[in-house]
Order: sequence, then structure tokens, then C-alpha cells
Amino acid sequence: MTAQAQIKASFPVRRMDFEFNEVPKYWFADDPFLTHFLSSLSSLFPEGEFFFVTSMRNVRDQIDDPVLQKEISAFIGQEAMHSKEHKVFNDYATAHGIDLDSFHSRVGKLLKFGHKILSHKQQVAVTCALEHFTATIAAQLMKRTDWNEQMNDPVMRKMWLWHAVEESEHKSVTYDVYQKLYKDYPTRAGAMIAAWSILAVVLADQQVRLMAKDGQLLNGKSWAKGMWSLFGYKGFLTELTLPLLDYFRPGFHPEDHDSEALEKKYKEMLSFQG
Repeated sequence: MTAQAQIKASFPVRRMDFEFNEVPKYWFADDPFLTHFLSSLSSLFPEGEFFFVTSMRNVRDQIDDPVLQKEISAFIGQEAMHSKEHKVFNDYATAHGIDLDSFHSRVGKLLKFGHKILSHKQQVAVTCALEHFTATIAAQLMKRTDWNEQMNDPVMRKMWLWHAVEESEHKSVTYDVYQKLYKDYPTRAGAMIAAWSILAVVLADQQVRLMAKDGQLLNGKSWAKGMWSLFGYKGFLTELTLPLLDYFRPGFHPEDHDSEALEKKYKEMLSFQG
């Protein structure tokens, strides 16, 4: 066996097979707004993670570091599983009146357009920006037990925590690829601004559409609870402001945001071996 064949990635690819047949309509805190917020995020993952994987495949032949090559392979494997499981949930939700597949299609068209107009360098930069977003969300979801314990369906809680653990495990891969190939701060920062601006518009639009389709657009109580939970004092997204903005620091690296203890906690809780 060659030395390169003996090299292993620092994280495994876990094969999951969730069944969503008994997931209730409002599986987060019995609340329409917060359930739809997380469902909206779910609708982005299949096409979003395909974009991430494609951006890595486009440039991995330029990487001569065997360790980083193994990390890329494991990253692709994990993202493929995330895409698969979220697509199964999205299809289930659509079949039960929460039309996530239409959002999936819209996001797919947007990202395919991105593949056409962006250079490989720009695609990797966008991937780095969005990977920082997902890793920051993941760490927050693991940290905030007051949030993840409101997932009143055990399958949904396990899926989101599994996803959070793996986003934390591979949070440095795309950034390390970008730095190895390009080390271009202005492109990295510019991609962050563009990616997050588009993401904010997409999520706001989808939130309104989901609430309207569900007949909850005028549910002021749910809107008030949801907006306060996300953006109020110690809100889920409010607390992400500084960690997200840290990406603009020239010397930033994803490992500056240590999540090892959180990963260990939830891997033990989920009975993961690796």
C-alpha cells in the first residue's frame, strides 16, 4: 500500500437514511414561522451543496497536496449525503402542502447561472463564503440547546444536528483550497458580500411565500415570535453577527472558530463512531 493510499481524511462520510413519514407539519416549537424558516433553509441545500461540490471538482486537479485531496473527497461525500437527505425531506414536505421543491428549482436555476458567468476562482470564493455561513449556523445550532431542543420531532432534530456536526467538521476544506490556489482577499471579501446579499433576499422571499401558501401570512403572533427569536436580544441570527463578520478579517481562518467540543458532544449524543 502506498503512503498516499494510507492517508485518511480528518472526518468520515456517514451514510444516513432518514424517514420523514411521521414528521408533523410544524415540527419546530409547534410554530409556523420558525418551522418555515428552517424548511426554507432546507430547500436551499440540495442545489447549494451541488454548487459547492462542483466548485471543488473544477479545481481539485490543481491541488498537489495529498492530505488536502483526501479532505476534498470527504467533503464531497458529506455534502452529497446532505443534499440527498434534504431532498428527501423537501419532497416529503412538498407532498404535504409545503412546496419546497419549487424553491429547490428556483435556486437551482440561479446557481446554474452562477456556474455560467463566474470563473472557477469566483465559484470557489462564493463556496467559501457560504460554507462559513453554514458552519456558523451549525455551531450556533449545536451551542443553542434552547433552540435545537424545540425541534419536537426526533428525526428532524437528528437530521439537523447530524448536518451541523458535519458542517463543522469540514468547515476549513474549501477555504484551504482557496488559499492554496488564490490567496486573493478582495475576491474572497467581494464574494462574501454578493453571496450573503443574495441569500438574504432569497430567504426573505421564501419566508413570505411559505407563510402565505400556508395561510399564515397574517399570523401576527407567529411573525412576532419568529422575528424576536431570530433577530431580538440574544436572537439566533443576532448572535451570529460578529462570527460572520470575522470572515472579512484579512488573517481569518475557519479554525479560528473552535467547535471541537460541540462536535464531540453531539457525536456522542448521536452515537457516531467517527
